[in-house]
Amino acid sequence: MNVESRDSVSLKPAELDEFGQLLASVGLNFSEEDLDRQVAAFPLVVFAYDEDAVLSGFMFGSLERIGGTPSILWGPGAARKGKASPEIMKLMTGELARRAGISFPDEDVLVGVRLHQASCYNMLSTYSSVVPRPGYNPNGEERAWGRRLAKRFGHESAYDDRTFMIKHTGRKIPVVPVLDTVGIKTTGGAKVVQLVGQLDATKGTGMIAFAWAIAEDLSSGVFNAAR
Repeated sequence: MNVESRDSVSLKPAELDEFGQLLASVGLNFSEEDLDRQVAAFPLVVFAYDEDAVLSGFMFGSLERIGGTPSILWGPGAARKGKASPEIMKLMTGELARRAGISFPDEDVLVGVRLHQASCYNMLSTYSSVVPRPGYNPNGEERAWGRRLAKRFGHESAYDDRTFMIKHTGRKIPVVPVLDTVGIKTTGGAKVVQLVGQLDATKGTGMIAFAWAIAEDLSSGVFNAAR
C-alpha cells in the first residue's frame, strides 16, 4: 500500500469524482459542492493506493493551530471495504501524524475528528486522554475544546458540549462530512458502542471527539509504525 499527501487545492476534477464514488460505496453521497467545501476547509489530502495504483482510501486533513495549540484535524474520508481497511486508515492517519511531528517538533498535538461510528472512535485509542470516554465526566476545558472543534468543523449551532454530539436541527438534512470507518471492526466493548450510539451522518448527526498525540510519540513515529 502506498500513501502520499499533498495540498488539497491541487486536486483535479477526476480525483474528486473518485472521492465521490468511494464515499458513495460506503453510503455517503456527497455532491460536487460538498466536496468543494471540503477542499476549502482542509488544506491537506491523503491518498492510499494499492499495488495496482487503484485508489484504496482518502481523507482530508489539516495541521493548524487552534487558539495557539497545535492540532491535527482528521477530515472526511473513507477506505474501501475489505480486509485492508484497517491498514489503510492507519497509514492515512499516520501520514498526518508524521507531518505533524515535523511541523510541531517537541509539542503535544491535539487530534480532532467528526465521526459516526464506534470504530472511528476506536482509532483515537492509540492517542492519550480521549474525550469523551465511557464513565468519564469531561471538565470545563475539555468541553471548551469540543466547542472549539465544533466551530472549526462548522457545527457550532448544532453541537451539544455535554454529549459531544452534532444534532440535526433544521428542515434540510445535511450529510455530516465524517471520517467513515465502516470496514473496521469495533473494539472496546459495549461501553464504547453505547457512548457513540446510533449516529447517521446522512441524517445530520455525528460526534466530535479528540485526543492528544504526545510529543515523544510523534517524534518516535509510533503513530505511523505501520508504514
